[in-house]
Amino acid sequence: MSIDCGHSFCRECITDLLVNQRQGTSSPKRSHCPLCRAPFKKDNLRPIKQLENLIECLKELERERLCEEHGEQLHLFCEDDGQLICWRCERSPQHRGHTTELVEEAALGYREIFQKALTELREEENQYQSLKLTTKEQIRQWREKIVHARSKIHFDFENLYNFLRVEKCYLWRLEREKEQTLKSLQDNEASLEKQIQELKSHIQELEKKCQGPAQDLLQDMRDTLGRSLTVKLNVPEAVSLELQTV
Repeated sequence: MSIDCGHSFCRECITDLLVNQRQGTSSPKRSHCPLCRAPFKKDNLRPIKQLENLIECLKELERERLCEEHGEQLHLFCEDDGQLICWRCERSPQHRGHTTELVEEAALGYREIFQKALTELREEENQYQSLKLTTKEQIRQWREKIVHARSKIHFDFENLYNFLRVEKCYLWRLEREKEQTLKSLQDNEASLEKQIQELKSHIQELEKKCQGPAQDLLQDMRDTLGRSLTVKLNVPEAVSLELQTV
């Protein structure tokens, strides 16, 4: 409920406040906000539908986190099975003798593991980004070499008109060499970009896990860690920038 000054309280609390304040005052029509002491009337109490809807959504989320078998809260984490369980699950034959601990306590340890994996993935991403920048620079240098070589070939053969057909042959060979090497460099760039995107996907998944609730962090944590730890840098084969057509 919202009162005249804009502060909000649950219906039961503000109703109790009205009753207590009226018992000790001679003014039965007005009460005072416990936060700012501004006066307000009971008739001006207004429900906050947006907040009410939000609370219902949160309650629904809590209901979704109940144990499917027992309907109890998933307050425990089974280390042996890597599962969220309730207190009744812990006493069942399936989990008897297993190592269990409170979800929040388990999340502390695994959050550090996720953070470590996240750090390693970010380092690999930086390596990929560095390789991608190097490849872009190689492409730029290669293009400049081609421009320079083309200009030199044109200049040399301007003075050798009789070798015009030979000039065209060299230019054709140069063009073919350009396309072949450029394709290799662009393939390397595309490979690095693909691997960078894969790394970003794993990083986003781990960031979401680390920033979310403990239950979300521990849910399928082994699969998440397994996928992130198997990501390895596949460095493309180096491409020679030595010009063969001279």
